[in-house]
Amino acid sequence: MKNIAVVFGGYSSEFEVSLKSGKFIYDNLKDNIDWNIYEVCISKEKKIVRYNNEIYDLDYESFSFKINDKFIKPDAVFNIIHGEPGENGDLAQILEKNKIPQTACDTRVSKLTFNKNKYIEFVNNLGVPSSKQILIKKDQNISNNEKIKRITFPCIIKPNNGGSSIGLSKVYKEVDLNDKIQIAFKEDKEVLIENFLDGQEVSVGVIQNKNERIILPITEIISDNELFDYNAKYLGESQEITPGNISDKSKKLIFKYLNMIYDNINLNGITRSEFIIIDEVPHILETNTIPGFTAQSIIPQQIKAYNLKVKDVINNLVKSIL
Repeated sequence: MKNIAVVFGGYSSEFEVSLKSGKFIYDNLKDNIDWNIYEVCISKEKKIVRYNNEIYDLDYESFSFKINDKFIKPDAVFNIIHGEPGENGDLAQILEKNKIPQTACDTRVSKLTFNKNKYIEFVNNLGVPSSKQILIKKDQNISNNEKIKRITFPCIIKPNNGGSSIGLSKVYKEVDLNDKIQIAFKEDKEVLIENFLDGQEVSVGVIQNKNERIILPITEIISDNELFDYNAKYLGESQEITPGNISDKSKKLIFKYLNMIYDNINLNGITRSEFIIIDEVPHILETNTIPGFTAQSIIPQQIKAYNLKVKDVINNLVKSIL
């Protein structure tokens, strides 16, 4: 019997979302007769393992735990921590040190994609269009920043490292700029200011394992709010149409851009990339390497639209790393 750990939780504002994703993944793995499935919850307060309704302590550095005087180290990890430490490379580093394979990206790729500014620089060098960005740090004097003085409105303010659109704002007037920057600084010590892209918002998942790459049907997002923010993503305040009403030219460009990115960086597991389409040209916003994964999330919608079973995709992803 192989020991499989579903790891969820984390240290960020996405903790509750990760708990729901973790339960969804666990429910889709628990019936596999070849595996023992352990639930591992990591939080700022504690790191625990649940198995057969019993709770055990996790030794994080060795990523092992003790049950009935027997030490268990997982044969594989399904990493479903949104944000830190699951998506920023910290957990990947621990798992690599202990030679435990996982379903998400390795340390180097996680660190790159989690830093939105560095990731956009990377994809721009490949020829993938995006919005223009200004990076500011918490200790900088914002009022004397020459780059900020050149900002056009409306603009987007968001944490450089973070997810679920937490800390995201759209700013129309210079007088509101500093307040929105401070909101983003609550999530991260670096903040991005971007030109607002007025176009069609879409989201597309990719499944990548050792054997194949599948680019899933593209979802068109029509938010009830100004932006595809936390409430739109998780509280039903948006329409998500899969497959979306997207031109053939835009679809081909999205597929081209994603293949270019994947051919140049070792993205692994299931990712979700966001684009804004302007005049049929997609502009990338970001790539989430551990996207939300509940029954209502975009990725399961896209998997079903591709005529695959969500349970099969989840189980096959674990099999691909064993």
